[in-house]
Amino acid sequence: MSEKKIISTFQPFDFKNQFIDFAPHQEILKGSVNDFFIHALHDKNIKLRLPFPPHRKTVNDFLFVTNGYVKRQLGIVNYDVRQNELMIIPKFQISTTEFHSEDLNGFYCHFSDSFLTNNPFLLQWKTTDFENTKIVLSQETANRIHQLLETINNLYQQNWIQNKELIAQYLRTVLTEITFQNKYAPSSLDKKKDLVLKYIQLVNLNLKKGLKISNYAELLHISPNHLNKIIKNQLSKSAQEIHNEIILQEAKVLLLQTSKDISEIAFDLGFNDVSYFGKFFRKHTNQSPMEYRKMIEKYQ
Repeated sequence: MSEKKIISTFQPFDFKNQFIDFAPHQEILKGSVNDFFIHALHDKNIKLRLPFPPHRKTVNDFLFVTNGYVKRQLGIVNYDVRQNELMIIPKFQISTTEFHSEDLNGFYCHFSDSFLTNNPFLLQWKTTDFENTKIVLSQETANRIHQLLETINNLYQQNWIQNKELIAQYLRTVLTEITFQNKYAPSSLDKKKDLVLKYIQLVNLNLKKGLKISNYAELLHISPNHLNKIIKNQLSKSAQEIHNEIILQEAKVLLLQTSKDISEIAFDLGFNDVSYFGKFFRKHTNQSPMEYRKMIEKYQ
């Protein structure tokens, strides 16, 4: 069995060091990655070591596909991103990339907040409810975005330092195109899907409080039975199962990202009894939290 490397930090520079191989002539680009990075997905000079583990990045990213497909996960929701589709992940959201087809083409791009200072569309990305995390682009818009990203990539490869300001200007134009398409695209949400998203957001926002399913149902102004029925209909899992998945995912991130002791992590996740947290973690992973952390350290 091959060893699975796990990131120990979520700064892009360290992420690239562990999960992306640069060709020798592109090593100079490593210096830019905490602020900006763009990768033409067909470019064999940059190789991805998939699957990535669940992680947060300190940058905003988007993936634009012109051919083939890629499997990405945002939180606990899985997405297939295909031709003329674009997926946005604002910074600090838990995500992973699991697989891509051999014929994948398009662009991956990430950028820091400071790279696009005071950009109004960036604020809109941060405050979105993620109902349009994956955007289906019209052919006309896809063509425009493709041309803009080709230009940005060429400028980036030629001379990142010299072309930095020009790249930022082009990227603002890309964000304008994405935001316009997202704003006027028909929403695929119905009331049930909207309720599922709100439930997931409430769980993420209230991890420390140790709320029960009945508490979330009350916050959503519905009965626990009705909440569970809708969640099961939409996700094929109970509300409690989704709640447990979110808690478990956050636990893994805290064990991975921080040096907090197990009792602190248990408290952060709403467990008053650290032994109960340990039983919960073992039930879902067949490992204790400490065993999981040692496994991570072993493979770094």
